[in-house]
Amino acid sequence: SSSSLSSSSSAAAAAAAAAAAPSSSMSSSSFTPPYTRLSLLYSALLLSSSLLMLVLPGVRSYIGLVPAKVLPYATTIITTAYCDASVVSAILSGALICSLARMVEPVMGTVEIAKTIAIANVGGAIVTWLWLVFTFAVTQRTDLLYSNVTGAHAAIAALFVALKQVNAKAVGAVPSTIAPYVPYMPAALLLLTALVSSVATNLLPTGLPSNALGGTIAAWVYLRYFRQPPAPTEALGAPGASPYQPIPGDASEEFAVASCVPPAFQAALTPFDRFTDRIFGGGSYASGAAGSLAAGMPSAAPLPGNDSEDARRRRERGARALEERLAQAAAAKQSAAASAV
Repeated sequence: SSSSLSSSSSAAAAAAAAAAAPSSSMSSSSFTPPYTRLSLLYSALLLSSSLLMLVLPGVRSYIGLVPAKVLPYATTIITTAYCDASVVSAILSGALICSLARMVEPVMGTVEIAKTIAIANVGGAIVTWLWLVFTFAVTQRTDLLYSNVTGAHAAIAALFVALKQVNAKAVGAVPSTIAPYVPYMPAALLLLTALVSSVATNLLPTGLPSNALGGTIAAWVYLRYFRQPPAPTEALGAPGASPYQPIPGDASEEFAVASCVPPAFQAALTPFDRFTDRIFGGGSYASGAAGSLAAGMPSAAPLPGNDSEDARRRRERGARALEERLAQAAAAKQSAAASAV
């Protein structure tokens, strides 16, 4: 009886282990990394560069942005955003980049986020260079020309701009606790960098605010006017489907510069929106196959009047008409396939 009892207990233990095995494998397969690979790679670059500059301080002259050496070392326009002279700053910047990319990248995609960050980094470096050269011309302080600027401030600014767009387009992508404040975060970051720079340097000009400002402007211009959205449906290539391509950029009111500040101050930034609309085309329709958005709709040529509000309403109506045509084409294709079956 004791042998049968032991055999039954061993059989029960084996059955319990077999039942636990699928659950453990399921839990391991359903585990999702908390941060994206792109953000972890960026953070690793920042931290490794900081450690490298601690061991070899001379390396900073070749990867950091020095205004007086930009022309002979033009590559620093690119490398300055991927290194940080301070280990503490590198850790804090990496943590912030990982947290922001975790909310933005699943919606926009890795390629688009990488492209937005790269454009913002170059824009931030160029604005920083021009700003320091300009302040040198005004103040005649030679130390500004030889200040070494490093850090991922432009990349962080770009992620805040992308977060603003994601918050308006993808419901639930941003936690509800911070969603009401997301539209004002890009402007709050610029104000914070200006205050920190002023306090830390006794109101002397530095590259921190200009780097964040350049990254913000570059990322916003790209996402507002030039980013190519994916095709809304595969019916675009179907016979008899609409030949029109998606409109590049994001011309919505939620992504205007004026929406980055509270309503009481938005009137002051509306002229900037009109200015960029005139320069970059105001979210103009795609060239080539775009033409007019629907039969009987006005073409992409400028219409009489310069009212920015009317122009945005026309763009939104055109986008809705395009979506309706694509939806009708997809429904027709599905009904034809169903009838054929």
